[in-house]
Amino acid sequence: DAVFKVVLRLAVASVVGACVGGVAGWAAARRELAGWPVWTRRIVTACGMIAGGCAGVLAAGWQEALELLAILSALLVCSVVDLGRRIIPNPAVAFILGTRAAYLSLGSLASCARGAVCSLAFEEMRMSLAGGVTVLLVLAVVCLFLMCARDSLRGGLGGGDVKLLVACGVCVGPVGGVTCVALSCVLSLACCLGAWLFGRAQGRGGSFPISFPLAPEVLASMVILTAYRAF
Repeated sequence: DAVFKVVLRLAVASVVGACVGGVAGWAAARRELAGWPVWTRRIVTACGMIAGGCAGVLAAGWQEALELLAILSALLVCSVVDLGRRIIPNPAVAFILGTRAAYLSLGSLASCARGAVCSLAFEEMRMSLAGGVTVLLVLAVVCLFLMCARDSLRGGLGGGDVKLLVACGVCVGPVGGVTCVALSCVLSLACCLGAWLFGRAQGRGGSFPISFPLAPEVLASMVILTAYRAF
């Protein structure tokens, strides 16, 4: 009976998460990628369903599931806007930070109301702040290195990318935040390599891309980190 309840909860959470994520992806793609081929919007919708399903399955409880679903949906919107207009929308970044703040606040209030150890909740808040600060410092060093190496920040991290990664650092803490930065950079480099090889295969040639929308890689990194923490 206990196993059946767990399976049922996971099934319901995954279906609800997939529906919410799919709708978020479809709505964002319909608005931002209107001039793109239809199959691209279908891919975005499928990615939203996968991310939403992961949020429902990997969360430890309904509060965490709601937080993950909200954060991943916002990251999906950022990804679509970044692909369509090469910007990171500030309201989406603020939504991620607000969602994390609300989750931590409600969690601390619930812990204190139950008479549990409130220090654990405050420790989680401290780790979230440390995550944001750590990511910001790491990105500052990276941007400084790029500026010294190229005498320009062209092709490096934009301000929106920095804000988005810092928000993710707040969500996953110092170690997770730095890992998210590293994973995002590796995935972005792989995408640049893939785009370059595809261009050469099509006979277009051209130089190696020096920039690529980073928000989709950040979304993928957060899904990977969430899965890793769950298992």
